[in-house]
Amino acid sequence: MNGSQTGTVAGPAAGGGTLIGYARATGAADDVTTRAGIIREAGCARVFADEYLDRQAAPPMARACLESLRPGDTLVVTGLDQLGRSQREVIAMAAEVRRRGAELRSLREELDTAAPGGAAVFRVFAGLADVGRATIAAGTSEGLAAARAQGKRLGRPPALTAEQLREVRALLLRPDHTVSSVARTIGVSRSTIYKYLPDIAQSDAGFVPAAHLAPYQARPGRRVLVLDDLADLRGPTTGTVELPLRLFWSLPGHRFDLDDPDLRLWYYQTVLREASQPADLARYLDRDTLVSLWPELYLPKGVRRAWEDHHQALRSTVSA
Repeated sequence: MNGSQTGTVAGPAAGGGTLIGYARATGAADDVTTRAGIIREAGCARVFADEYLDRQAAPPMARACLESLRPGDTLVVTGLDQLGRSQREVIAMAAEVRRRGAELRSLREELDTAAPGGAAVFRVFAGLADVGRATIAAGTSEGLAAARAQGKRLGRPPALTAEQLREVRALLLRPDHTVSSVARTIGVSRSTIYKYLPDIAQSDAGFVPAAHLAPYQARPGRRVLVLDDLADLRGPTTGTVELPLRLFWSLPGHRFDLDDPDLRLWYYQTVLREASQPADLARYLDRDTLVSLWPELYLPKGVRRAWEDHHQALRSTVSA
């Protein structure tokens, strides 16, 4: 057994929410039961526990624990090391707790984001994430420059060959074909076809999405990029999508299931905050989905102001 959930009724959090505990084994001899007991003594009647896992396995109860959080709840752990097996995982899990409108309490560090001044803790995690992104970006740029200097081919091999792209383009022009039927014909997933739709549109009609940098910041040093026309947002609306490292570095290889409401919100918040190229927005976002999700998205103030200043449709959804 890799994980377990104990208790059925959780205690109250300071803000009127629920105290929910999470315990994770950190080694073969680690007694996760002891950690769970400590958390229950702190007031959590509901505790999610992951028993020993090899380093390659994803802890299943961690995801279940996060999905159970509601705004106002508090996640309780014995120590910050329980949030992940690396600094990157710890930062990512803390960010997810904040995204869900919940608080974080670590017993060993005596940290409680619900306490006066506690919100600053989340800003520290966000700052560490920015440092990590900057470090990765710098290292990636240096590595790419060195590889180009040696004449090496960069990037993953394309999912579709040039011949397959021509076939996809021809099939999509026929009214009796859908994205699903084309995917079955070519032998790839629907998400692969959706990924290439902007490229197909560009090659057929000279499609280059017009965009501008707004006078607001998505984060320090990064101005918000806004597409001039929402109709240029032609991204996928269903299926799973893996974002490139420049957009989502916290959990490389993570795939967003757009049919899951929570993951869809997380996906849109990530792309809007991190996009640095017009193609990022056009390729990964969908106009109608963005408009419908807009009031629910948890975004930096600069991102929200930039898009609402330029698009009446988004201001209208908030007003409604």
